[in-house]
Amino acid sequence: MTQATKMNTQGQGGKDLLKAFWEKGFERDLSAASLVLGREQPELQQMLDGELEVDDDLEMKMRGIANERGIELNETGKA
Repeated sequence: MTQATKMNTQGQGGKDLLKAFWEKGFERDLSAASLVLGREQPELQQMLDGELEVDDDLEMKMRGIANERGIELNETGKA
């Protein structure tokens, strides 16, 4: 079962964080991002498309990885 839930109105911040993480940290390589995050590519794609909400565990993982790797994220995802 997936850890993500159906998208709601508060999911935009997580989506923005994921998009910044994916674009700036992995040069839009969804395969590499999914490997590092431990999530399936289709699940991440659904999150990027706004079909699924980014859960708290994934947000914390992205922030931690961004901090360790020096990935600069937008203001909602400041590492």
